[in-house]
Amino acid sequence: MAIAGCGVYTFTGGGGFPGHIKSIAILPFDNRTTQFTLTQELTQKLSDDVPGRLGLKPADQSSADAVLRGSITGYNDRAVNYQPDPGGPAIFQRRVDIAVAVEIYDVRQGQVLWESRSLSAAGEYLPDTQSELEGRQLAIENLVQAIIDGAQSQW
Repeated sequence: MAIAGCGVYTFTGGGGFPGHIKSIAILPFDNRTTQFTLTQELTQKLSDDVPGRLGLKPADQSSADAVLRGSITGYNDRAVNYQPDPGGPAIFQRRVDIAVAVEIYDVRQGQVLWESRSLSAAGEYLPDTQSELEGRQLAIENLVQAIIDGAQSQW
């Protein structure tokens, strides 16, 4: 089954995770961007939020029933609200966009439970009073929520 929208989603089975899935390991994502701290920031937020929100226990990779893994495929910080000016544009608002490919994999059965090959989220910030880091943190929060929503969408 495929759903159009922010990305391509596929599901195996239906009705939620199989009954034998009680724990999940969150693996560091491969990072294909130049934002070197992004892997650590995303992994920490995923580890903090995903297990509890999916009703699973956190585990290390060697003992987990499922693993969440993926790749950070894109990062962009750009002006979204500005006024052109001969002396340089006046920038009123910027947005950080983060894109990932992600999957939740059933270790015991050797199959993908949920995946999205192109999931993205954004975080907007005001450059006069906020930093790119604040926009990135908001984008990460929105991305983690999108992963949780996607994993729960088959339930």
